[in-house]
Amino acid sequence: MRTLAAPILLLLSATVWSQSRLIERQQPEPLTFAELRALSDEPVPAGELGSRLQRLLTTPVIDNTAALAGAKPARPEWPGLGPLLRAAMWNIERGQEFDLVRLALTDPEGLVKDALRRREEAGMASGSREVAAAREQAAWLHDADVLVLNEVDWGMTRTGYRDVARELARAAGMNYAYGVEFLEVDKLYLGDEDIDLSDDKKEAEIRESLRPDPGRYLGMHGTALLSRYPIRSARIHRLRRCYDWFGKEKEHIAQLEKGRREVAEKVFLERITREVRQGGRMAIIAELDVPEAPSGKLTVIAAHLENKCVPKCRQEQLDDLLNQVRGAAGPLILAGDMNTTGSDAAPVSVRREISKRVKNPRFWAGQAVSYFNPIGLPRLFTMPANYFKNYQDPTAASIPFVASNAEAGFFTRLEKFRFGDGHAFDFRGVNARALGGRGGKLADSNQRSTKGFQPTFTFTRDLKGLAGELRLDWIFVKGLARHPNGETESYHWAPHFGAVLEALNTIVPEGISDHHAVLCDLPLKDPGSAPPTPRPWPPVP
Repeated sequence: MRTLAAPILLLLSATVWSQSRLIERQQPEPLTFAELRALSDEPVPAGELGSRLQRLLTTPVIDNTAALAGAKPARPEWPGLGPLLRAAMWNIERGQEFDLVRLALTDPEGLVKDALRRREEAGMASGSREVAAAREQAAWLHDADVLVLNEVDWGMTRTGYRDVARELARAAGMNYAYGVEFLEVDKLYLGDEDIDLSDDKKEAEIRESLRPDPGRYLGMHGTALLSRYPIRSARIHRLRRCYDWFGKEKEHIAQLEKGRREVAEKVFLERITREVRQGGRMAIIAELDVPEAPSGKLTVIAAHLENKCVPKCRQEQLDDLLNQVRGAAGPLILAGDMNTTGSDAAPVSVRREISKRVKNPRFWAGQAVSYFNPIGLPRLFTMPANYFKNYQDPTAASIPFVASNAEAGFFTRLEKFRFGDGHAFDFRGVNARALGGRGGKLADSNQRSTKGFQPTFTFTRDLKGLAGELRLDWIFVKGLARHPNGETESYHWAPHFGAVLEALNTIVPEGISDHHAVLCDLPLKDPGSAPPTPRPWPPVP
């Protein structure tokens, strides 16, 4: 009996000691409404306001309430792999469809039930196959123990002033970290700019939808990491600036003032799609307490790279980020919206862009808004064949003058990168370890389609289907392999069955977000070299 008691007591004491070191809750102090209004006129604030802004942009929220209350990981299992750590990421489009995102994380059956009701109200058919696919994908997401969320609001008018990360973490019984990416200080959203439309009904609706509550408006927008494992530490790393979200967006305002002879609706559409912000792109670098990891910890990087820049600057952001974690020992996950468009922006629907910024997006969904955001549009028409090649597979080799791919360098950097312990990101993509047996480069962590990768980003197809999807969201995993393509190396902590949860996201009209969630599974125990039981897709109802 003594032989068993000693290690059990040691384990219990180690657990208590580990929990005693956890930060229960850390939170930077938000800025006041008056301070946010002051920031709308100050490109580089000085004095106490500048110091408070800097603290807010560099201090993460860390909350281990769930761990200290006894929360345990789901640890789903799969034949041939054993218990798993499931990692997922999702750009949730501000959290505007908060109730649907919450159901997706906490109640898969409730989500399907609500979705079927919405589809019926919209007059949409619901085939058994698509419902079965959505139900299965919702169950997959529900069991994710590590979840990166991009575009997460805190104290914004458009999302009902919710603390989206905290509320989702509480609902899912998870710990979380949150970093502020931007403070939204556009005068239009602070109530300091008039609305001028020729249609009085639209003008009144948009004025009401944008009007802020000074007592609740905090203006924060960022990235979150949710985890059922305790968060040992988390820090914010501000990335190299590739776009000036304050100065450049202010320039657009000046240009619009010169163009007031244009129709009011067109001027308004340009005004509402701008975003005057303080801050910039960032990443949360966190260490999770995972007993099964070789060093007892898992490093997770929750990143969001720039969209308004050329691919070269995104690659420099990636280099900067990788240098921050070069010395990380043990398993590591890099996940987020990498904005791998191959250009300096993705074409988007103006209607969708408006719906992201107002409290009542359904009003605008009923309007005949057909203007198309011009960013990136000329390039789309000048090189359609090459564009489609790259959006299907942004990892494709770049062939100068014939089939160039400006995004290829991003993936080359990842594939060549070596950590201080000699390990690399897993690029193997073995058929037997990919969803539906469809292998290829990075297929273990990112689902491949018949041609290239399964897209993760969609927008309203105002061009009759000509380019409505892109691959922007990724999960990259460093396991215990020393070579990115070494098929005979260890599959312990290697990614398996990378999936894009399109069926889940599109089960409701208009979609839960304009991005689909993605996920993959990492074996917590060494599964050996034998192939696991295949995971087919789609499921058969």
